[in-house]
Amino acid sequence: MKKNSFLMYCMLFAVCLSLHANNINNPHIDDEECNNSFALANNSIVTTGSVWSYNDTGVDLGSTWKDTSYDASAWATGNAAFGYNDGIIATTLDFGTDSNNKYSTYYLRHEFQIVDASIYGDLILNIMKDDGVVVYLNGVEVSRLNMPTGPITYSTYASSTVGGSNETSFTPVTISNTLQNGTNVLAVELHQADASSSDLIFDMELNFEIPPLSPASFPLAKGAIWNYFDEGTSLDNTGWNNFPYNYDNWSRGYATLGYGDVVDTEISFGPDASDKFITTYFTRDINIDLADLENIVEFGLKRDDGAVVYVNGVEVIRDNMPQGTIDYQTHSSSIVSGGDENTYFVHNVPKTAFQNGVNRIAIELHNRDGFSSDLAFDMFIQNEFVSNFDCSNPHIGCFTSIVPTAQQSHMIIPQEHRFQMIFKQGDAYMDGSGNNVPGNNDFTGYVPINGSSELGYVAVNHETTPGGVSILDVNFNDQTLLWEVSNTQAVDFSSSNVVTTVRNCSGGVTPWGTVVTAEESTNTGDVNNDGYEDVGWLVEINPATAEVVDYGNGQEKLWAMGRMKHENVVVSDDSTTAYYGEDGGTDCVYKYVMDTPGDLSAGTLYVLVLDAPLVNNDPTSTTAQWIQVPNTTTAERNNVTTAAAALGGTNFNGVEDCEISPLDGKVYFTAKGKSRTYRFTDNGSTVADFETFVGGMSYEISSTQGSYTEPWGGGNDNLTFDDKGNLWVLQDGGNNYIWVVRPDHTQTTPNVELFASMPAGSEPTGLTFTPDFKYGFFSVQHPSGSNSAQQDATFSNVTFNASATVVFALNENLGAQTPVSDFMADEVLVEEGDVVTFTDLTSNNPTAWEWTFEGGTPATSTDENPMITYDTEGIYSVTLKTTNVAGNNEVIKTDYIVVEDELTAVNHLKDIVSIYPNPTQGNVFVGINDVSGQDIEIQVFDLLGRKVTEVNGMQTTGSKQEIRLDFTEFSSSDQLYIVEVKIGNKTARYKVLKSN
Repeated sequence: MKKNSFLMYCMLFAVCLSLHANNINNPHIDDEECNNSFALANNSIVTTGSVWSYNDTGVDLGSTWKDTSYDASAWATGNAAFGYNDGIIATTLDFGTDSNNKYSTYYLRHEFQIVDASIYGDLILNIMKDDGVVVYLNGVEVSRLNMPTGPITYSTYASSTVGGSNETSFTPVTISNTLQNGTNVLAVELHQADASSSDLIFDMELNFEIPPLSPASFPLAKGAIWNYFDEGTSLDNTGWNNFPYNYDNWSRGYATLGYGDVVDTEISFGPDASDKFITTYFTRDINIDLADLENIVEFGLKRDDGAVVYVNGVEVIRDNMPQGTIDYQTHSSSIVSGGDENTYFVHNVPKTAFQNGVNRIAIELHNRDGFSSDLAFDMFIQNEFVSNFDCSNPHIGCFTSIVPTAQQSHMIIPQEHRFQMIFKQGDAYMDGSGNNVPGNNDFTGYVPINGSSELGYVAVNHETTPGGVSILDVNFNDQTLLWEVSNTQAVDFSSSNVVTTVRNCSGGVTPWGTVVTAEESTNTGDVNNDGYEDVGWLVEINPATAEVVDYGNGQEKLWAMGRMKHENVVVSDDSTTAYYGEDGGTDCVYKYVMDTPGDLSAGTLYVLVLDAPLVNNDPTSTTAQWIQVPNTTTAERNNVTTAAAALGGTNFNGVEDCEISPLDGKVYFTAKGKSRTYRFTDNGSTVADFETFVGGMSYEISSTQGSYTEPWGGGNDNLTFDDKGNLWVLQDGGNNYIWVVRPDHTQTTPNVELFASMPAGSEPTGLTFTPDFKYGFFSVQHPSGSNSAQQDATFSNVTFNASATVVFALNENLGAQTPVSDFMADEVLVEEGDVVTFTDLTSNNPTAWEWTFEGGTPATSTDENPMITYDTEGIYSVTLKTTNVAGNNEVIKTDYIVVEDELTAVNHLKDIVSIYPNPTQGNVFVGINDVSGQDIEIQVFDLLGRKVTEVNGMQTTGSKQEIRLDFTEFSSSDQLYIVEVKIGNKTARYKVLKSN
């Protein structure tokens, strides 16, 4: 594609979409069909020889015949050229019964579709006419040739007779672009010069000029339009990469641009495949408001092989290129191959590289050598993603990765977390049914009651034949910090409409509080003769009743969502749209738009069709289409996968899970067989930003024992987002890990953690979180029966020797916590012989106490709240060690108890002054109740006799008054202070303990 390649591409796109619009029963157009349309389209909207509708009845049609709303379905049709008595005529027009009184006027119409009118510049009419024409576009006159001025009627003749070579020559007429999106109509009235004219002829083509390419807006997405120069000429020293260089005569095209691999715009490598052009140039202006930029701007560069990137003429990126001077003949440093051919390598460019307003982005793309087989370029430009995720505050996603490992005989999770086993295969259901819990626990969905994170239901799928779903009534005990299960029961799927379920695999929780379970089987059979195959559907459950939801026709499966080997389903927060996939069969991604929000029983079904194929399991284009899949009749619903495949639905080799990011609203899905998680932006009928998010490579893992490089492996299965945008990926295959992918992860700047390794023989399944994201629930499916016991959050031994369901959380949020010892005494300043009562203030439920009392009787105690006698003057320390199943903790309060003899204890202000609180953690108040007019002096000393503060210049008021002393500034540790109070000629000293 050369000079007009951009518009040729646009025409291909427009023609293909027009074919989609005109062929609703087969909206997917194959490559050959589009390529043929492309070849015809070239840079023409309407070509010569096109099919037109025409009216040659000799009847005056007035003025409405030219309008877009006019119904011309009864008119005859034929190919141009139209007329009579000329050798190039393809469709002969009737001139009437009298050759000396031929019809004066003929009417012609041509309808065509325009997808995006903005891509066209001025329009060019090339008209062949004998004798005169008036041309209308969408009902408005745009040209008249060889016709008089003023009003034109049926009986108006052309201004003159056309003869000789002029009869078959084309006259170009340039008009403004008045095209509209959708249906457009060219209407022509063809006039004779007189009633006895010997011949008549008409043909026309509609071409266009390339419109100026306006500066793009920031941010610039993948797949944008770029100017390119591929003529094999050096632009060294021409200033091509900066203003004011004019590149309006360059070619244009949508990225990816290149050759040899799947590209959106094919560029030239020159006349010799063994001596290809080394350098191709690309530019695009972009309008930037500096206020919109972060300090760092990301350039995502897809380059095969090497590139140099400039902003306003200044080099900002050099990728896979040698150091030193670069010119047109410089080869890239190395050959790019494999997955790197489709990788967007992210480079950080400082904000200071840009100017306010229009900036010129310029790239020179260099091949490795003259016989390289391929070349590719694309780029995105956006602000650096700044993740709001950090671990300054505790979060379930905060942990240090486990050490990579093969499966062991026990589950391994980070040292920051605990798990509690709450449900296990073989347990008796608690509903009194006498039945036991089946195996193969799979999807595990927490459903809150009234939004609670401590009270709700847990739905557990059983991937068995027949299948099943268990409902657990659960609550969190805030004293023991453990989850309690108050009831368990199985959902009954035996109603006449439902019949059964088989292999209930994954599923989803809806925003309105129901659970959708998915049958990963398409066993044939129609036991109840209702026309629907019994197996292969999604089924919605009310966890409060443990029953299938009834939308008014009794308990039914979700027929309209289609029959397939279902996996999970995710519903958008606005309850309008569901996304899901098939694991086997078509292996497609589906979208279901509900007729009524919150009602899954009726809706429109679509399948995802990539605009370009995956190559080496990675996308070669960022765009895709949603193609509607018929799902109205019973037969259509039974066979949606057959229809989806026929419509071109993209096969992703095992779509296990779809989820929606809470950060950017993008849809993420796993392709198990391709070992990747993809993501995209859903724009309604189309998809943008399609890319590999994670997988297909190895990642560096930082663990407690150092760094490791660990392959992603196969089988990425279930997905779950937490509220911070961390993506939790559960693996069925490889090492059966649970991975956590951080929000700022990219394939070129990875940020991946290893959260868990499952017990031998098992895989992790399910995973949903409570609304506060403190607790996560998942299941361990089909573990080995010989696994060893391990301690869970109850501090009891559990064994993963059968399928089980667990809840996990940070250590501090689940199970008994190590005690944090603390205590207080009812008095800390006592006289000899006094008894002091100690009260335990330890948190986290201690079960044992070990007291040590310096100077006390008894000197030790194991009571919770002991009473101790102090007989000897002195200052004494107290120690408390508390214990529970989680561990022990000790606290020592030094110089805590002060014992005075009777003489020292004399207080001359006993009835006048009080000191409180004592001990204190901050403020101390001196309460005074005395006659008015007495001078007040207060001094505070530490035990070394140093004055630390004083108050003077005050007098008693005769009523109760308070004077505040601030002890927070004195010491950060426990310490005893002497407060000396003098009122008039009376003095007393008080010992005050400041504790922390």
